[in-house]
Amino acid sequence: YFDRPACFLLSAHILYRMVEALKRVGETARLSAILIGTVVGAGFVSGAELVRFFPTENFLPCAFLAALLIFLGFALLFYCGKKYGGFEGTLCRVFKNFAPAVRWIVLAASLMTSAGMLAGLDSVMLEGFGVPKSVPLLSLGVLIAVYFLSEKGTAAIGWVNLCLVPAILVFVASLAFRRVDFSYAFYPAREPFAAVCLVIAYAGMNVFLAAPVVCDLGAKYGGGTVAAAGASLVIGASIVIILANIFAAGANAIGADMPLLAVMGAQSVMGKIFAIVSAFGIVTTLFSSWYPLHARAKRCRHARSARVLLCAAAFLLSRFGLKNIVGFAYPLLGLCGILFLGACALKCFFPKKNSPMHSAKGRERM
Repeated sequence: YFDRPACFLLSAHILYRMVEALKRVGETARLSAILIGTVVGAGFVSGAELVRFFPTENFLPCAFLAALLIFLGFALLFYCGKKYGGFEGTLCRVFKNFAPAVRWIVLAASLMTSAGMLAGLDSVMLEGFGVPKSVPLLSLGVLIAVYFLSEKGTAAIGWVNLCLVPAILVFVASLAFRRVDFSYAFYPAREPFAAVCLVIAYAGMNVFLAAPVVCDLGAKYGGGTVAAAGASLVIGASIVIILANIFAAGANAIGADMPLLAVMGAQSVMGKIFAIVSAFGIVTTLFSSWYPLHARAKRCRHARSARVLLCAAAFLLSRFGLKNIVGFAYPLLGLCGILFLGACALKCFFPKKNSPMHSAKGRERM
């Protein structure tokens, strides 16, 4: 015999714990989707950036290294955001007098990446559906949507990624069933040191571009180690699947503007599906890239005019084309990412002995 009130209270407590656990799972899934969405953009889904940073021969270890570095980078940014109160706090505490210069570099990188995403949408419409780049209907429509939805901040990024990222991952997973190998030598093999340097630059670039969003998420939600681990595993597996399919198709696919679309066949059913999935990936990254630009424009005296000017600048830069933007800007962004993350790691784990925090701890011991 059990006391009915006690049974009721026990049942209510168990139900409450289950709801809380589901909330945590949902929050982790949403954070993972945001992290994946910051990386899985036009250059990633199409393979345009991957073929420039990864070797054609024995690329599997490089993909694992990239996943590990992306995890460490995301975990570091979550930690910085939690410790310093978001992205602005991280800039001020890590770079101090150089914070304004670093902020402008981040904004320039975000603008260039946003332009790359818009150029990617134009490439999708041209190669997937035959719409010329001189008629940028999709890129303009998406840019207008980003202009208005960015008012919701990280919440909008989370919901956009949660809706679109699963469709991207399902498509990428379907490519794993194609007959592929993991080592192709259409070009001379890179030296191991050069290959590792390029992978480090690739991971640094992606984490650097995600820094404003991830740091603010760290300030809002605290630690995101589990979300970072899940996202990096998915990203690493996707790199392997996409590169295996591109390298299996040969040199023509590797040199294409959108290599994976060349593998699928632009006029085939899979090519049309790929074009739609690429657009999804571009939209998720565009929202993340636009986040710091929108946040900075809101602090201007004429915020609306600043946002319109940024939209116009991103659209005009997108006219250079996806391949040119990826080839020129992305290596520079990789170098910026390495320097940025290195400075954050030094500040977090090797603080100066004469810092105020260290001095306070010393006085407490005395």
